[in-house]
Order: sequence, then structure tokens, then C-alpha cells
Amino acid sequence: MLILFYFSDFIQGLCLLHTKALHSISDAAFNKILDNVNSNLTIHKLKKKINSIIPFEPQRYDTCKNSCIAFTSLYESLTSCSKCNENRYDDNGKPVNTTFFFSLKERLIIQYKNKERADELQYRNTYFQNKEGNEEIYADIFDGM
Repeated sequence: MLILFYFSDFIQGLCLLHTKALHSISDAAFNKILDNVNSNLTIHKLKKKINSIIPFEPQRYDTCKNSCIAFTSLYESLTSCSKCNENRYDDNGKPVNTTFFFSLKERLIIQYKNKERADELQYRNTYFQNKEGNEEIYADIFDGM
């Protein structure tokens, strides 16, 4: 029974976390909401639980404040944007703008670890056109016209 309660509390926390993201609610306000609904969760506990289920972290990159470029690869050593000449760093030496990216490779690895999802991702590769006698049956977009 205690496990069911914790799971229910976690699901409620995830729903609230979704609302937090949609409405840009601060961490402090979010924790207060959790407290008001008598949840024993905090944003820290939720993030820790999510990371134990889906173990990947976003990569943080400095980016131009006008979104012209990300300071990676060829641009990694630049101190200003090669497109608009905006400074990469402020007067304190901190990046003016940063953006978080999730690795496509890591996302695919996670999806392929789940057998059902891996089968779904292989659908087009394993799909064969349906035929009955000489008549073609269009059962899927891949059957074409």
C-alpha cells in the first residue's frame, strides 16, 4: 500500500512538473505548491527520480544572444558571434546566453533499450506492402498510390 501511495504521489508530482514547465513557474513556487498539496516530494526529489528512470543530462552550450550560432566546433574559441558581432561573455566573464541540448544519440539509445519502442522504430524497415491477388490494398502511407 505504501508503494502505491508513493507511486501516486510521484505521478501527481510529474503532472505538476509539466504544469511548472508550461507556465515557467520558479522552483521555489513549485516546491510551495507541492507543500500545499501535502506532497512529500520536492523538485530535487522529482528530478532525481526522473534521472534514475531516464538517465541522460542535457548538454549546455554558450550561444549568441540573438541565436545566430552556438559556440561549438568551429566557433568554440570565438569570443563574439561571427554573424552579428555580439559578445559571447558579459563584463564578469560569464556567457551572455546558454542553451541546453539533448543528445539525439542518447535519446535513440534510450528508446532502443525498450523492446516495444524499438519495434515501433523499425516499422518502416520491416513493413511490406499488402497485396491480395492482383489487387493492391492501401493499408498504410508506405503503400503509396
